[in-house]
Amino acid sequence: MNKVKERLAGWSKDRALVRTAAGVGSALLLLIVCLCISIYMRSNIQHRYTSAASRIQEQTYQGLIQMSELFARVDDPSVDVQHKLIPELKAEYAGVSALNTALAENFGAKRAVLTQEQTDAFDAAFDEYSTAYRQGLATGLAQADMSACIQQVEAMIDERYAPDVDPTEPVVVIDGSSGEIKKS
Repeated sequence: MNKVKERLAGWSKDRALVRTAAGVGSALLLLIVCLCISIYMRSNIQHRYTSAASRIQEQTYQGLIQMSELFARVDDPSVDVQHKLIPELKAEYAGVSALNTALAENFGAKRAVLTQEQTDAFDAAFDEYSTAYRQGLATGLAQADMSACIQQVEAMIDERYAPDVDPTEPVVVIDGSSGEIKKS
């Protein structure tokens, strides 16, 4: 123990050694601070990256919901399908397709909302509508194909937004007039 104390006393008298130790300690502290800042910045960037991908996905789903609502009016006799509905649907699809492409290219194929097969099916259905209108043919096949595409979209929307409910779980109903809680 005395040898250690003597050695420390000898080192503390050597100014060069004290400066070197202080410099190494300061460099180590600076390195630790830089490392903490780097870790924080990386975490912040990852959070922003994930948040951006989620926002683009949400916008894509909102566009798909809008497409579904538009197409639901296809059988309404007061709607001009050729000049109003299909162009609106195609414009909405262009936005959805652009967002979906951005997701796939910038965040990876796993983040894309629509698969390549679904995109191809939509493109084919729109082409069928264009061909039928150009040639003056019936649009029944195009409508059936578009309907199949929209049904897939609605299934995706239901899967994403429908709450998971356990059918064995009791449903609680609150009677508004008396405030009584009833289980069924």
